[in-house]
Amino acid sequence: MFANQSSEQQRVTALMYQMAQSLIAHDDFTILPQDPRAGQDEGEDGVSQAVLYRRQFNTMQVVRLIRADRHDLGYIERLMQEEVRRLDAARRENAVGRMYVLTFFIFPHWRSDENIRAVSQAGVYAGLTRNRGALAVAVDAARGVLGPVPGEDAGKEISFDRLAEIVARFPNEEFPAEVLERTPQQWEAQLGELSHRRQERVEQVMRPEGKTRIVTAVLALTVMIWLLATAYPNLVLGYGLMIPGRIQMGEFWRLITPMFLHYEFAHLAFNMLSLYVFGRFVERIYGSGRFAVIYLLAGIAGCLLSFALNDQPSLGASGAVFGLFGALLAFGQYDRRAFAMTIGASVYGLLIMNLIFGFLMPNVDNWGHIGGLIGGYLTAMMLGLQGRAAKRRAMYALGYAAFAVLTFGVGMR
Repeated sequence: MFANQSSEQQRVTALMYQMAQSLIAHDDFTILPQDPRAGQDEGEDGVSQAVLYRRQFNTMQVVRLIRADRHDLGYIERLMQEEVRRLDAARRENAVGRMYVLTFFIFPHWRSDENIRAVSQAGVYAGLTRNRGALAVAVDAARGVLGPVPGEDAGKEISFDRLAEIVARFPNEEFPAEVLERTPQQWEAQLGELSHRRQERVEQVMRPEGKTRIVTAVLALTVMIWLLATAYPNLVLGYGLMIPGRIQMGEFWRLITPMFLHYEFAHLAFNMLSLYVFGRFVERIYGSGRFAVIYLLAGIAGCLLSFALNDQPSLGASGAVFGLFGALLAFGQYDRRAFAMTIGASVYGLLIMNLIFGFLMPNVDNWGHIGGLIGGYLTAMMLGLQGRAAKRRAMYALGYAAFAVLTFGVGMR
C-alpha cells in the first residue's frame, strides 16, 4: 500500500515538472530553484512546488506549480489573499508596473467539477487598474482535467492548450523508472539547463559582445562635420541644409546631407547619445551592413516627409535616430519574445516620450521624426535580422519605394 502511495506521489511530481518544462520550453519562463528545507506541506519525497517567472515589457508573471496533496478550498482562498497583499511590495522591488502570480494546484485525487471551478474563483486582483493579482487553477490529475484558466494579464501568452494536453495524458501515462526516481535537485538541474539554453538564444539574437564599428564611424563623422560647420557655417550649412525650395530646383543631395548636420552642441549631443545607445542595439541585432542601410534610408525617409510637409529649412540626425526606433520595433515583429524580455518596454516608453516631447517643443521637425520612424521600420522589415531570411521582403521594399515616390512627388509640387 505504502509503495503504491509513494509511486503515485512520484508520478504527480513528474507531472508537475513536465508542466514546468513546457512553460520553459514554449513560453520562455525561467525556473527559480527551491530549497526543500524552506517548503511547507511537502510530500514524502520532499517536493512541494516548482516556481517559475517571466518578465515581459513592464509585467512580471510568476507561476507556481503546487502538489496539493492536503490543500482544501479554505486554505487556497487564504493563500490567494495573502499572496495578493505581498504583491505590491514585490512589484516595487522588481521595478515593474504589473505583477501576477498564477498557481496551479495539482490534486492527485478526484475532484468534482464544482470544486475545480471554486478553486479558479479563489483568485484575487488588486489595484485600481488590476495591476497585481493572485490567480488559481485546479489540476485534477486523477481525471486528467485542467480547470478554468484566467484570460486576463495573469495568463497572457501562456500555452494553456499544451498544459491541458500534458494533464490529459497523465492518467494513462507510463513514466520510466528513471523519471520517477529523479530527485528535486535533478529535476531543477535539468530545467535550469533548459532555462539557460533559452536565455542563450535571446543573447545570441541580441549579441551583447558584438562590435559596433558603424555606429562609432557615424558618430565620429557627424562630430567632425559639426566641428567643420562651426568653423565654416556658411559653406557647410549653406550647402547641406534641407531647404525645400532648393530641392525643388534640383539640389537633391539635400535629402541626405541634413542627417549629418547640427546647429548647436546640445542638439548634437542629444542625437549622438541616442545613436550610441540605440544604434549599438540595432547594429548588434541586424549586423553592420544592415545597420548602415537602415540608418541611411531612415534619414532619407525623414528628409522626404519633411520636404513634403514642412516648408522650413531643417537639419539633424533625429530622423535617422527615430529610424533606429523603427528598426527595433521591426525586431519586435521578428522575435517578439526576445524583444519583450529585453528592450521592449524601454523602446516603447522612450519612443512615446520623444514623440510627445517633439510636439510640445517649438522648432522641432516632427515630420522628419515620423518619416524616419516609418523608413527605419520598413527598411528593417525588408532586410530582416542577421542570419534570418526576411519575410515578405518585396512587400516592404515596395512600401518604402511608394513612400519615397509619394513624399517626393508632394514635395516637388
